[in-house]
Amino acid sequence: MLKVKPEEVWAYGKYRRIVEACSLLCYRAVMELGVPMSSLARRLKVSIPSLSESVARGRSIAETQGFLLVET
Repeated sequence: MLKVKPEEVWAYGKYRRIVEACSLLCYRAVMELGVPMSSLARRLKVSIPSLSESVARGRSIAETQGFLLVET
């Protein structure tokens, strides 16, 4: 989708494509897979309010760019 390597998502930085990928990851994990925000925030080393913003950004990206999960 965004051509970002998995290790780049976990890295620090504010490059646009990495922020978008991380936001999509956060949205999918929290809203679609039910991962608790507190445990994902610990894993990403961010605060829960920051993660909440990332989830909202991820939802917006998913909706505007049409990224949908495909069930098999």
